[in-house]
Amino acid sequence: MTTVSNRLRQAVIVAFALFGVFAFGAANAAGTAAGTSVSNTFTLDYDVSGIAQTQITNSGSPTTFTVDRLVDLTVASQGDVNVVPGATGQQLVYRVRNDGNDNQAYSLAVEDLAGDDFDATSLAALIFVDDGDGVFEPGADDGAGTAYTLGSAAASADIAPDATLWVRVSGDIPASATNGQSDGVILLADSLNPTASLDPAYSATPGAQTVAETGANNLNGEAQNVLADGVGTATADAANDGAHSDTANFNVTAAALTANKAVTVIATDASGITCASDPVQAGNQYAVPGACIEYLISAANDVTASTSADAIDISDVLPDDVDFVAATQAGFDTAGTLTTPPGGCTTSCTVSLTGASLNAGSTGTITIRATVR
Repeated sequence: MTTVSNRLRQAVIVAFALFGVFAFGAANAAGTAAGTSVSNTFTLDYDVSGIAQTQITNSGSPTTFTVDRLVDLTVASQGDVNVVPGATGQQLVYRVRNDGNDNQAYSLAVEDLAGDDFDATSLAALIFVDDGDGVFEPGADDGAGTAYTLGSAAASADIAPDATLWVRVSGDIPASATNGQSDGVILLADSLNPTASLDPAYSATPGAQTVAETGANNLNGEAQNVLADGVGTATADAANDGAHSDTANFNVTAAALTANKAVTVIATDASGITCASDPVQAGNQYAVPGACIEYLISAANDVTASTSADAIDISDVLPDDVDFVAATQAGFDTAGTLTTPPGGCTTSCTVSLTGASLNAGSTGTITIRATVR
């Protein structure tokens, strides 16, 4: 009896070893390919009274099962993007990875994140099949991309197990967007049947939505669909629904610029002072003909601004009721080019500043002195 027990134990060990060889011979990170037929045999040797008996084996009728189709994917944003108001063609990139064990196609749609500050317009997509290195290289190893109509339910190219489909979504930023605002764009990828499956018994309709099996588990034959994706960020994206989603944001980084203009009477009689530079003559401030007046234009970039305000251009056409005397600028982090009216100007006399800049928290001014006609 001892000999029989030992030999039986050895036979079981051999059976499990053979199972391991056959079951995982065609594996990838997602596991054995869908449709793989896993075959297993065993042998049992024993003796009676020291005499070896005929071996028992199922080698003529191996135990088999077909590896089913694991339908799994991950959509992952490749990061938020800083944008400025009015910018066009701004781009968000998403990675769609096939975590299943069969080729898979995908349909793509976008959803606006509820509660965000604005909506980018003219959203469009290009899709790229990764060359295998897992690095997004548009225009190089990953090609020029293929235009894809978001929400069309069209099928992408077949994506192999462990492979990646890159999705680049571009959009235009409204000019009304302000500093600190954001727009969340959710990409949803849904699993579609591939054109060519790894399963030799594949008979599904290419491009149709891949749905979970509802019938009994068939150990042999065509692979059955087992949906195993996680919960994404889209409103209706649930676990095990064949779809996945993630969110990327357009974040507005802009100057927070404000400007105003004020007028002050410097002196009732300009003839008694140097109108171009003298301070206010207290108690002598009436805007009568011949008076000296000052216009002060102030521009401020709020301390909360995310970036500087550049290429600032200011233009002030003086009223015909005053004669220009002088103009100065101050406070700009990059001084602009100040242009003043020519001598003897009588109409449409313009003071202008071009090419100035203001960092966050800075205030720049233009001071214009003139006399009332």
